[in-house]
Amino acid sequence: MNRLIGVGVLSVALSSGVQAAGVDLDGQWVLQDADSTQAKLDVAVENVAQEMNFFIRALARPVLKKQTQICQQWLLGVQEKQFQWQCDDAEVDTIPLTANAEVIKKDEEGVEISGTYQQTSDSVVIILESERGKRTNTWKQVTDSELLFTVKLESEKLPTPLTWSLTYKKQ
Repeated sequence: MNRLIGVGVLSVALSSGVQAAGVDLDGQWVLQDADSTQAKLDVAVENVAQEMNFFIRALARPVLKKQTQICQQWLLGVQEKQFQWQCDDAEVDTIPLTANAEVIKKDEEGVEISGTYQQTSDSVVIILESERGKRTNTWKQVTDSELLFTVKLESEKLPTPLTWSLTYKKQ
């Protein structure tokens, strides 16, 4: 799906007004405390790297940093049958609300990624898995206008999960 089509699809989802029970994540969410964001991610990467063999650390740090993408804004939307999320100008990602480890896309190298959708009273959790590992994205509604986005990356190649959280405000 090209970016322009994706934005149109997400706009329809955002205007649909359909909400997941108890949680209203629909809309545009903008990063807060952007000045300290990179420092938070650097600490998360360093915490994992310190657990690694000394000789591997220098190689692992850039790979881990590449995985800690900072989204200046999230566009989130819930439709009747799917949840959509978009980081900045990236392609819109979608997952069926009933997803139970279904293959939802392939990455740039053709590796299949399966996804699972979960919902609680105050959050949406998307678990993406491939042969490389598992990524858990959690968008937790703290207040009507505040969102806590948490990422947890797990892989057999990591001694401990790489985890970080960022705060967003609703526009």
